Order: sequence, then structure tokens, then C-alpha cells
Amino acid sequence: MRYIRIKGVEKPVSVIGLGTMIMAPDRKELSFSILDAFLQGGGTLIDTAEIYGEPEHYGYAESTIGMWLKERGCREEIVLMSKGCIPDTCVPLHGEGLAISPEHIHNAIAGSLKRLGTDYLDIWLLHRDDPNVPVSVIVEALNRELEAGTIRAYGGSNWSTQRLAEANAYAEAHGLVGMAASSPQFSLATANEPFWPTTTFVDEETRRWHAETCLPVLAWSSLGRGFVKYGDPADLSRPDLVRTFYSKDNFEKMARAEEIGKARCVSKSDIALAYVTCQPFPSVALIGPGSAEHVKSGTAVGDICLTGAELNYLELR
Repeated sequence: MRYIRIKGVEKPVSVIGLGTMIMAPDRKELSFSILDAFLQGGGTLIDTAEIYGEPEHYGYAESTIGMWLKERGCREEIVLMSKGCIPDTCVPLHGEGLAISPEHIHNAIAGSLKRLGTDYLDIWLLHRDDPNVPVSVIVEALNRELEAGTIRAYGGSNWSTQRLAEANAYAEAHGLVGMAASSPQFSLATANEPFWPTTTFVDEETRRWHAETCLPVLAWSSLGRGFVKYGDPADLSRPDLVRTFYSKDNFEKMARAEEIGKARCVSKSDIALAYVTCQPFPSVALIGPGSAEHVKSGTAVGDICLTGAELNYLELR
């Protein structure tokens, strides 16, 4: 497994991160087997959110991870990342009117800490942005959390590069700590448009910005919402997949990933994940495995290093 560094986080961050959307207390055996396999495979970054779990909106994924951390006693081996404050969600946790504000940010972090059974998060991300909220309000609120020790680093999930830059410029100008990471959708298959209206994805301009700033990317849907595995020009049965990822260039990229995979004796999915982790900026591919076996194949990708020539070939250059 290869690792990157994120400012403020003392532990090494594995280039393969574990997504936990399907976890819940009534799936304890499955959830624990996935978490165990990830740790055994050299993984350190566990990605969760207050909205994750089966069903959503109840914090069930965090509660399940909290049980696992307590039983295994491995908290200090884990880079624990959670997310919160999608406006008007998680009513069972927050009541009506969840918004991006200092009060809601504090309450979201406090709730995640309680469910996870820990006194700090290595990373906390705002799960969405609200461009109507000044970055000054957000940066100052999260710096208070840093000072209180509830988080070690913070960032934005589904934030535009313009807002990320604005937030970090404000932090620098006022002697504060800025955003340490961004979490957009990023995969070998470049999206035609956001999968959900309030989300962001990495295009060529975004890649250039991250290469210039070296701000780490924590990439969700690193297999293109399943496009890498299931995308087929003759199969139009998944309209959201068709809308978001079907394009001539993306199908050509998949063909080239399969070609490189055959030469390396790995799958095209392995090559697609490796592409995300082998960028000119620090980058993590978040995976959402449904079994321990899927975890093992995913963490093995953390050892694959693509050459510059291979990256150029995958990018159709």
C-alpha cells in the first residue's frame, strides 16, 4: 500500500480509502469483515458521514464503525474521516432546517464523535457547500473546532475549486488554518455532468488546479458510479450512468485500461483505480466494497504505480 500525507494529520493516509455507505448495526458481521479486511490490507483511511448507513439519515454507519473501533482497539491506526451538514438532511439527527452554519457545524461534529466513540476526527469535511455562506464564517468556525481538538484537519466535499481557493486565501490572510483536502467525484471516466445536482467532479481544469496547489483529492465514486465495470454502449438500462458517463472518450479509456490491465495481469478496474492514485497531486481512491473479498482486491491496487506513458495513454494523449 502506498500512502500520502494530509496537512494536520500525523498518520499516513492510504491511497485506497474505505467507503462505508452500506454499514449498519444490523449488518455488523458483514461490516466488521469489511473493516477487518481493509485494515489487514494496509488501509488507514476510513470514510464515513452522518448520512451514511442502511437506511440513511440516522448515523448508522458511524455507530457501526464506533462499535468496531471499540472491539478492535485500533483507533490510533485509523485515519478517521467523517462528513456532515448537507442542508435539509438527517432530520432524525438534527431536526428540521439543517444548514451550513457555525452552530450546525459544531453539532454535526459532536454527533459524529459520539456515534464513533472517539474524542477527535482526523479529518472532517463539509459534505456540501452553500455559496451563499461566506467562507469567513466557515473557516472561522472550523478553526474553533481545530483549537478545541475535535478535528485535526478539515476540507470540503463537493466544493468548487473557486470556493476552495477563496477559503484558503481567507485563512492565509487571517493567520488561520485552511482546507486540507477536497473530495469531488473523480475517476478515469470523466463525467459529462454532475451525478447529483449539488456535487462536483474532476475535469481537466480541476486536475490542473490540484496539480498547481497540491491540495489532496479524496475521490468518491472512483470507478465512475460503476461505469468502469458495467458501462456498455449497447446497455442503456442505467439512465443515470448513461447521462453522466457515456461518451466515446470514456469507452476508449476503458478499452485502454483493459489493454494495460492485460499486460500487467490485473483487471481494468484495478488500472482505473490506480489511475486515480497516480496523479501529479496527492490523491486517494475511495472504494465502496460489498464484501471482504472486494476489499482485498481493492487494497491490492494500492501497490500499483502507473508510468507516465501509461497515464498519458489512458488520458488519450
